Amino acid sequence: MIDREALVAGTRPELQSGQVLMTSSDSFDGYEITHYYGMVWGISVGAKDMGQDCAMGCKSITGGELNSYTALSDESRQKAIDRMVEMAARQGANAIICVDFELGGSQTGATLSVVHGTAVSMRPIKDYVPDGAIGNILADIADTLGKNR
Repeated sequence: MIDREALVAGTRPELQSGQVLMTSSDSFDGYEITHYYGMVWGISVGAKDMGQDCAMGCKSITGGELNSYTALSDESRQKAIDRMVEMAARQGANAIICVDFELGGSQTGATLSVVHGTAVSMRPIKDYVPDGAIGNILADIADTLGKNR
C-alpha cells in the first residue's frame, strides 16, 4: 500500500548495497550526486552461426522480421549494459547518468552494441518534496492506487 503523503513529500529510499541505477538523464529526481567517478562503458559484438546466417539471408529476400538477428541484437545490448554496470560497481558507484547507446551491424550478421555513461555516487535528499510534473505524477499514482483498494 502506498501512502500518498509519504510518496509526494518525503525522502527517497536509500539504494541497496551493490545496486546500480541508470538513466539517460543527468540526474535522478530526489537524489544528490556526491561523487563523479567518470565514464563507464560496455561493449558487445555478436554473430550468429553460418546456418542461421543463411536462413536469415533467405528471409531478407522474402521479407519479414529477422527474428534471429533481433534476438542477437537484444542479447548483445544486454551484455553491453551488464558490462557497463559491472564497471561502475567496481568503482563504487551506485548510479550511472547520461547513458547512451551506439548500435551497429554489418551485412555478415554481426551486431555491435556500445553503451556508455558517467558513473556517480548519489544519496537521497532529506525531506525532498517534488514539485511540478514529477510531484503531480506521483500524486496521481498514489490517488489511482488508493481508488483501487
